[in-house]
Amino acid sequence: MIPLDRIPRALRSAWLPLALLLLALSTVFAFGGDRGYFYRGAFHNWISSEHLTIAVNISPEHGFQRFTRRFIDGDGAVRYSPYNRFPPGGYLLIKLAVLPFGGSPSAQLYAARVLMLLFFAAAAVIAYLSLIRLTSNRWVALTATLLSFSSHHLLYSNDTTAPEVMPDFFGVLLTFHGMVVFVQEGRFRQLLVKACIALLLGWHVLALLLPFVIFGLVSDLLRARSAAATSTPPRHYVKLKHAASALIRSRYLLLGAVALGFGLSLLAFNFTMEYIALDGETPLTELPSFQSMLRRIGSDSENNVHVVASRPWDTFLEEQFRSIVRMFIPYSLIARVGVINSKALEYEFRNGTAIPMPDPNAAGAAKQLSGSPGIVLGVVLTAVCLIGSMFVRPRILFATLASSGFFWAVPMRNTTAIHDFERIYYIGLPLVFFAVALLLARRVTNRDGVVVAAAAAALLLFAASSFQMSHVGHSAESARRARAGEQDMLAIRELTAGEPVTVVDLGGNYKLYFRRAGYAMDYYLNSSLIEYSRLPPAVSRGFVVMRERIDTDSMITPQNQDFFLYDARGLPADLLASYRSSYRSIASTEPIAREEFDVYLDDSMVYYLKNPCERGDTTPIFFLHVFPENLNDLPEDHRQHGFDNLDFFVRERSLLFDGKCLARVALPQYDIAGIRTGWLHVDTLVWSAAHVVQGPKLFSEYQTIVSDEPVARAEFDLYIRGGNLYYVKEPCDGSDVQTSFFVHVVPADEDDLPDDRRQHGFDNLDFGFDVRGVMFDGKCLAGVGLPQYGIARIVTGQFDGDGRVWEVEVAPAAGR
Repeated sequence: MIPLDRIPRALRSAWLPLALLLLALSTVFAFGGDRGYFYRGAFHNWISSEHLTIAVNISPEHGFQRFTRRFIDGDGAVRYSPYNRFPPGGYLLIKLAVLPFGGSPSAQLYAARVLMLLFFAAAAVIAYLSLIRLTSNRWVALTATLLSFSSHHLLYSNDTTAPEVMPDFFGVLLTFHGMVVFVQEGRFRQLLVKACIALLLGWHVLALLLPFVIFGLVSDLLRARSAAATSTPPRHYVKLKHAASALIRSRYLLLGAVALGFGLSLLAFNFTMEYIALDGETPLTELPSFQSMLRRIGSDSENNVHVVASRPWDTFLEEQFRSIVRMFIPYSLIARVGVINSKALEYEFRNGTAIPMPDPNAAGAAKQLSGSPGIVLGVVLTAVCLIGSMFVRPRILFATLASSGFFWAVPMRNTTAIHDFERIYYIGLPLVFFAVALLLARRVTNRDGVVVAAAAAALLLFAASSFQMSHVGHSAESARRARAGEQDMLAIRELTAGEPVTVVDLGGNYKLYFRRAGYAMDYYLNSSLIEYSRLPPAVSRGFVVMRERIDTDSMITPQNQDFFLYDARGLPADLLASYRSSYRSIASTEPIAREEFDVYLDDSMVYYLKNPCERGDTTPIFFLHVFPENLNDLPEDHRQHGFDNLDFFVRERSLLFDGKCLARVALPQYDIAGIRTGWLHVDTLVWSAAHVVQGPKLFSEYQTIVSDEPVARAEFDLYIRGGNLYYVKEPCDGSDVQTSFFVHVVPADEDDLPDDRRQHGFDNLDFGFDVRGVMFDGKCLAGVGLPQYGIARIVTGQFDGDGRVWEVEVAPAAGR
């Protein structure tokens, strides 16, 4: 057997580690798939669509202003919605990348994503070059870089089209490389240039410069004090003189002054551009960028309800430490082991109580880095890096790299608490940890082969992580929905270029069709004068875009599927006629719930009626959760909760006419098991109602279902028929169905599981009885559709807040 330290000559090449790094980085491009549309989670798409819109809008025609949209005010003047919160460099680079593709929004989006991936790759190369200088070992540098860059947060965010993500991230690591060269070779000008380039790309570099300047000044003062102690005589005034002289001559102080001055100049430029965009009528303290700056540091939390400004410190730190753990683990390992999110985002509403939904990721708790173990591990890893960096030379560089993430996260708590991509700026922690750990392993074993073997493993982990992450949120169904929305918008874009467009009645529902990209409308219609209205417009100019299809002469795009263009001159009358027709169709039917608004349901729409009604009655935000018969009909980012979330502002979905308020919401085009709706005001549930759409069908099939022997007996008898799993209990009362049912389906072939559930090893079909069950004649009957693949076993039962009430394993073959 050949000892590991006898490395073949080919592996001793100075260029081989770099070649392997570039090969690994090529996978993020190779596995990208079709990225010409918005396809991932809500926050990813929101950030990408917003910043891409700003970059695309930059042009000489608009004075190089950065804005999300143009609109016409009440006086008929063209106004802007300016956005100048970040330095201009990143936006200009995105603009240059998309400029050749001006006629194709999908090509522009793809080009911008490729640019972001190039920044990601360049950042990895810069990190590798910095670690070579710090460790004097190319294989250690390669391994530490690949392991650090294969984390969930980095791979998920690497194509986010926003200057504050990859361009800013690249600028941070570019500046760190300048710090390394400065400390080792004294090349100060290079550091200044790199810091200024980074500031042109974003603000995060300030969190790297601040500890470096502080640690550097402390180092200079300690050296001055040491020199003063050896003076003759060592008097107090001599020490002060040396200290003052050290500060004045310190290049660290000069670096801080230059960075501060250049940063303030960029900030002044942003404020000036925004002031001009708002016609010089807005005071400095009321500029959107100034207000944003206050919100980010928590000074304006009272007026900023959408940011979690009141988040307790313990909760904030718990979230950060869990995120730090994710920065240390390659995504391919997380996909197998699992690291759950830090908070529940959804609630079930039963019997007038809001109950946190069980997180499906919590299954298999023994495999999860969650709860207290995850926090403890994050604290330990952070402490090891921060304390250990003080004992590794050069201390100033390792300490700066390890601590820089906290110099941004803590003062910007309002931002980092809700922006997952901010976690990528903890990159210093894994870089320090892996570099030092590998050096220690090499020293203990005295074998270079150990590091080479680790590099090979890191290469495979990075490639696997890149492949798996490229498919997150990327499925045939998500592509179909995204492309359908895009085709609608392209048709509207061609007809409305340069004209006023009022976008109406979108609420939160339309975002599903752009994979929840909140600024996609601005992006596709950037050449139009867009105005958003919470109520149907009483306007006579331009066009109107709506999600509702009203087949009248006002409709211009009857071929569209999700977004429809209307002539604004005829729409108000047509819209009123449509709502009156809807009212007549439901007036003679019985509502499924009588609350503040009576709720009606037909095959394609949910209606909310209040009669009599005034304008002030339309202020609530209603939740509407739609539960499909087949879980796979849901968008991927909703499957973990088991329902489509169609929450909406009543004022955005309602029309006030003839003393009535009528709101209507279109249902998704799939078979629906049930719906749950109501009003959650802040943290208080005002009312809720559920309706089992399949209730009559369940009632009629009861005798057929129970004619066979059950496949399992527990608190409920379980039957399998027609691809459905049924739960039957007799006698039964309301207390038997207050708690939710869990259904974990384990496939015969693991490859049958969607990517987002493969890490858990089962499909999660948990449900509440109120949307999938009926109670009649002292009997309870509920049913849930099973996946259409070979099933090895089903584990099901009921649980409540204290744990599982009962559990049973089902052998599906017995019922098929």
